[in-house]
Amino acid sequence: MSILNYGSAVTAPTVGTDLGLFFTNNGTRSSTLFTTTSGVLTAGATIVPGSGYSLNGSTAFCEQLATSGNGIGATFKITTVPSVGALAVGANLLFKNDAFNNNITIRVTATGDPITATTTAIAGVSANGTAASFTLTSFNGLIDKCTVVALGTGYIQGEIISFTKTAIEAGFGAGNVTNLPTGGVLKVVLREGDVTGSIQSVEIMEAGTGYAAADTITLQEIGSSSVGTGTITVDSISGGMVASTDQKRYPIGIMFGTPGMTGAAPATTGTIEFKQLDDTQVVIGGITTGKILPFTFKEITGAGTTLVTLADTTIFYK
Repeated sequence: MSILNYGSAVTAPTVGTDLGLFFTNNGTRSSTLFTTTSGVLTAGATIVPGSGYSLNGSTAFCEQLATSGNGIGATFKITTVPSVGALAVGANLLFKNDAFNNNITIRVTATGDPITATTTAIAGVSANGTAASFTLTSFNGLIDKCTVVALGTGYIQGEIISFTKTAIEAGFGAGNVTNLPTGGVLKVVLREGDVTGSIQSVEIMEAGTGYAAADTITLQEIGSSSVGTGTITVDSISGGMVASTDQKRYPIGIMFGTPGMTGAAPATTGTIEFKQLDDTQVVIGGITTGKILPFTFKEITGAGTTLVTLADTTIFYK
């Protein structure tokens, strides 16, 4: 059978993937697997509040960070409330004045060369929050930056976090901290925006497509560097899974290698394993490169051995 008798071709198929494609009735492959009313979200969902969202104005816009299903394209507007005190990862915290004005420095020794470096993740001490971690950065010996690297829990706006001389020196791996204020600690204070919010309610802005009931979607605030951990579990969807104007088609032929290939005789040990449309398994051996094998199937379940390289394989549709 000539290649010209086939309507479309796809190279490098993937093992274990449903190979059905949607084509419009005129034979052209559809640009999307679903119509805009297929598998979209509707109101009604179970919310896990999570953390990692801004509190500015108590609203935020979110997109899908991950999903347990195959849906894409949904966006959401959420209302937020103060979370369980998770910090915003990547936030640069404000040094408390009495610490910063003392010009806290890190040197190789008490009077040695200044260090320019960033610490490993270190813990801070606070009255309420726990389990967050931070890095301190020094330039020419002056410690001038404190960054959140793990969000922790229980922190509140206005809270002071302290770092001991021992923790700072251990974080830099060497050196001697000088000019610490009274109390012997470096202090930072949490401002608005350093403590994140959690989800109180969700409004669907764009319904997306391809979702199914019980899919769990993790929401990421658009434009934020903080990773959102809140989720919604889809209660229901509208529309069917197949577009009314499209037709799902499966491969009717497969070719290994390039037409007209020459070389060693095909190896009879070369095999490929298929799943037919009724889900029965078929194993075909004696594969010949450069020849089209006319065969209807829905999935390649095993690539076999000699001569069967899926990167050099083409499947055909009509």
